[in-house]
Amino acid sequence: MSPMPFAPAAPAVAVVLVNWNSWENVIECLDSLVTQSHSNFHVFVVDNESHDGSVEQITQWCAAPRATPGWRSPAGVERGTQRSLIAPIVLRVVDRPEHPLPPPPAECRVTVVRSGANLGFAGGCNVGMRAAGLAAFEFFWLLNTDTVAHRDALRALTRRAQADATLGMVGSTLRYYDRPDIVQALGGSIMEPGTLTTRHIGTGARLDSLKIDPAEVERKLFYIFGASMLVSRQFVREIGLMQEDYFLYYEEIDWAMRGRRRFGLGYAPDSHIFHKSGASSSKVVSAFSTNLYYRNRIRFAARFFPDRLGTIRRGLWFELLFHFRHRNWVHARIVITVLWNAARIAAQVGKSDQGSAAYPEIGRPVSRPPGMG
Repeated sequence: MSPMPFAPAAPAVAVVLVNWNSWENVIECLDSLVTQSHSNFHVFVVDNESHDGSVEQITQWCAAPRATPGWRSPAGVERGTQRSLIAPIVLRVVDRPEHPLPPPPAECRVTVVRSGANLGFAGGCNVGMRAAGLAAFEFFWLLNTDTVAHRDALRALTRRAQADATLGMVGSTLRYYDRPDIVQALGGSIMEPGTLTTRHIGTGARLDSLKIDPAEVERKLFYIFGASMLVSRQFVREIGLMQEDYFLYYEEIDWAMRGRRRFGLGYAPDSHIFHKSGASSSKVVSAFSTNLYYRNRIRFAARFFPDRLGTIRRGLWFELLFHFRHRNWVHARIVITVLWNAARIAAQVGKSDQGSAAYPEIGRPVSRPPGMG
């Protein structure tokens, strides 16, 4: 594949993909990225200590790109392999660096970073952003590996971000990969103030039946859905990287909360991403993921809304009854364990007054320990 030309006027974007035993998804995602109309980007694939030969498989595919039977091509998705662009995609493979990597050669489009451990989504994204560095890139596009992108997805994101410098994060229109007419989320989610549970905006609706008002969506946004999230360099510089103690779930909500005093959230309706929704997480670890989801709800509440911890516990009791009623014993056992350890989980978390300040109707202000926030 011949090197794609860079557009000097277009902002430089570091695309960060976090992989764990999901190289098949990575190569399909890459195949949709190489045809992006916004071509000034470099892809950082962070491999979280995969044990399925992911690094070798990705390297081999880039050396000889080819389509895989069963790949879908929703409207607007262009693939390098469909364009018969069969020349190699130049990549480099590096171990986790201590400092930002030197700029890649002009012809290099992909950097694979071996993280050295399974750091979760937040930790993997942080490795990718550190490797890219703030000096070389104006934006970071955090993208799930189990997605394919419309050819104009990145262009739409950067245009919305550049139109309003107060925006720290911009989200896409997420659609289901196997049902592209159905919306998974418009940009991101709202949060229920009582339970601190979230609901994707527009979820389940047919795209052609929606009358989308981007400004109204932005007014509703509590956080940007991490499956496709464009983050500005200024946001990262002022707010910092993701909080890694979540490992998985609630990390992007935490990030948005920390930035609320300084930055807004944006939505680019013409940035269409087709999401396999959970394909990047193995069914084998579903119990592990469920445990993290419940634990992190406690963790998030303790950090931002400590006066809501009692309400969160009561909500978990209702969810426990639900699992009992449906004889879902694995999840019931997980909820029981989280409830038993709730006080300890909360005690391990540093507090921030960001939440109460941004949402005075939800919680009372709490003091911020030195070095937090």
